[in-house]
Amino acid sequence: MTAEERSKNESGIKDPGESEPKHPSIDRGYAWVVLCGSFVISFILDGIMYSFGVILTPIKEHYGVANDVANLLSSFNTGFLFCSGPIVAGLANQFGCRTVVMGGAIVTSLMYFLTVFSPTIYVCIVFYGIIGGLSTGCTYLASLIIIAEYFDKKRGIATGITMAGSGVGSFVFSPLIQYLIRTYDWKFTISVCSSIILQACVCGALLRPLPAINEPLQAKKSKQVELKAIGDKSGSSEQQRQNSTEDRVIETFSGSVYSLNAADKDLPFYQRNKLLRIVIGILKEMTDFRLLVQNFPFLLVTLSNLFIFLGYFTPFLFITKVADNNNIENSSLLISIIGIVNIPFRMLFGLIADRRWVSAINLNTLSVLIATVPLFLYKALQYTFWSQAIFSFLFAVGMAGMNSLTTMYLVEIVGMKKFSNATGIINLFRGFGCFLGPFIGGLIADKYDMITAFYYSGLCFSVGLVLTALVSFSSMLMGCCGRAKDETINADDNKTVDDSEHNRNLLNSKA
Repeated sequence: MTAEERSKNESGIKDPGESEPKHPSIDRGYAWVVLCGSFVISFILDGIMYSFGVILTPIKEHYGVANDVANLLSSFNTGFLFCSGPIVAGLANQFGCRTVVMGGAIVTSLMYFLTVFSPTIYVCIVFYGIIGGLSTGCTYLASLIIIAEYFDKKRGIATGITMAGSGVGSFVFSPLIQYLIRTYDWKFTISVCSSIILQACVCGALLRPLPAINEPLQAKKSKQVELKAIGDKSGSSEQQRQNSTEDRVIETFSGSVYSLNAADKDLPFYQRNKLLRIVIGILKEMTDFRLLVQNFPFLLVTLSNLFIFLGYFTPFLFITKVADNNNIENSSLLISIIGIVNIPFRMLFGLIADRRWVSAINLNTLSVLIATVPLFLYKALQYTFWSQAIFSFLFAVGMAGMNSLTTMYLVEIVGMKKFSNATGIINLFRGFGCFLGPFIGGLIADKYDMITAFYYSGLCFSVGLVLTALVSFSSMLMGCCGRAKDETINADDNKTVDDSEHNRNLLNSKA
């Protein structure tokens, strides 16, 4: 071994050509336990959320409110679920996915229980819609983030299986909730749902963080390098270096090095106070939208999701009503078809993405296209049950791809290092779409007719299709030009400047 190689080994610098050892839990072992836990969480939360429409009618009758006010319960719950994305990203980075999942499940269960005792519908909206939506997002989105950490080559199928839990849940919980409503009342039903949601906390306990590979050896080397930088200049004795270690402890926190020595007045107060560091770290993550500026493909795909979710819920709102207007029996089965078709196709899209036959972003573009076409054909398909069933099938196939491929194409576009931040941002824009979409669709249906609302949904999907197609085209163009994808994804990683460099200089200057 040459002197240069020994120097690199001692300093902890890795050879760029040296391959990163794969963690033994990636794609196997405990990863499947995490997958099972995430699947059950999706099964419980989505199953109850998608079946909540069954409870809306007795709630509306109990409080004596109109449909538009009662519908705010579902609209606020779904909207705040997605808008919680930046909050989830910040909390997950500070406390880990397991803590966020378990805490969110407890709060969600409590909010469901408090909804039973709400004196007015507006208190219900606060408990179930706003607070319950945010806490549900913490549990649901954090369970998807940890799947991306535990799976690499099988990430697509793992995400597909997890997302398929929502289809299975809606299939199971809908008849269960109907039975409870008929046998008891809506308050007892929500209390049962509250107890079931609490089981998501048990599943969250299974989502332990992925331990770093070779962590003890690497941490030891890193600590030795840092201690040399901040230790006594003379480096006189081992005892003096140990005393220096006790006086000045260095902690890696959110990618920055902070001094925990309260006597060090050169560092800002918020960096010397652990609680404030945590709060500031969460707020920074919640308000960190630099990725939209630094990564143009991510900006396009985020705007694509905004427009898609502006029209996403229109078919769910009006398909059964249009079927009833055309005297079609068993119109509720049309929604069931969408739920059932979602189950196998979410897993299928994930499997195809894993095989790398087609990139995830190109699959997403195909999915949006599949969902867009039947929206413009709905006027011709509205008259019979089987023609509407064809619409439901095609729309469900497109939905399955859009929902199950998000994790995969975000990793392709921004990389794993910024995945949680990207997830928070994209779900925030989805939340905006969930808030505005049903409202705009309802206004169009009232002013014109419900078929026009389907055209509005198709127009939103078309804009989203153009934006995601641009990302697909740019990715294929980059591939043809032979550019390295990793360089494009993480080009800004080496340019990131935060307080850590300033702190490191302060510490070194004191050494």
